[in-house]
Amino acid sequence: MKRALLAALALACAPAWAQYPAKPIRLLLTFSSGGQADLLARLVSEKMRTTLGQPFVIEPKPGAGGNLAMEAVAKAPADGYTLVFGTPAVAINGKLYKQLAYDPLKDLAPLGLAAWGPYVVYASGTLPVNSIGELIAYAKAKPGELNYASVGVGSGTHLAAVLFTLAAGVQMTHVPYKGIQQIAPDLVSGSVHLTFNAFGPLAQFVQSGRVKMLATSGARRIPALAEVPTIAESGLPGFEATGWYGFFTTAGTPREVLQKLNGAIVGALSERETAERIEKMALVPAPQTLEEAARFIGAEAEKWGRAVLASGASAE
Repeated sequence: MKRALLAALALACAPAWAQYPAKPIRLLLTFSSGGQADLLARLVSEKMRTTLGQPFVIEPKPGAGGNLAMEAVAKAPADGYTLVFGTPAVAINGKLYKQLAYDPLKDLAPLGLAAWGPYVVYASGTLPVNSIGELIAYAKAKPGELNYASVGVGSGTHLAAVLFTLAAGVQMTHVPYKGIQQIAPDLVSGSVHLTFNAFGPLAQFVQSGRVKMLATSGARRIPALAEVPTIAESGLPGFEATGWYGFFTTAGTPREVLQKLNGAIVGALSERETAERIEKMALVPAPQTLEEAARFIGAEAEKWGRAVLASGASAE
């Protein structure tokens, strides 16, 4: 009896993080449900549930370029029970938005990436270029005549193209759209010449020959598009501008809780079945330590901040 009492007393006096997690974990999404990112979040968090012993309550909270979800997590209690599944908006929005009620880099703690994926450089089938080298030569011969579509000012698809124009030393005109569904018919017709975008939504047009894939924007080729060269190996060494998805929680969360969450993420991504399912999405699993995650986000903020400045983009 005395031993049981002492054990109960020790448990009561233990820091809260020692019992973490003791209840379900809330995972906010910066996007709507049903797309690739939603599927990825659910895949990885379900594997994390097995490790942590608690379910994840997934809550899509799109809007304001991801700020609604990220601000909610930034202002949540620093106890590891509120997470956000973030995108490069974490690294972009601090420079893009004139006024924010939170600081994405200071108020969110990176837990680690789930996966990254390159943007594909798509060209209209009407454009007489078939490689990045030909594209750069064509753009230099006709400065300002080429245009490129994006899914919105300050989006990754916009800023990746900005980084490309800076690296290549070319001028192109930005044409923002609401989404890839609106871009596709204009790219096919040649009303817009290029777009930096994800693989899946335009695959059918590539297969029919109405749209061409010139390159991918990652540091290396990915298995799903092994035949497509990278921009870096096509004349712009060192170029890299990728999309990614990662987990973040509230800054100030105890280190021990961060380590438990990071371990669950790494464990999920290390499972062969999970990795194969991610690769079929044309993404690359990207397990990181907490230190690697922090360095990665810092480097991303510097890179995307440079693109925001060069583009002159801003948002309210």
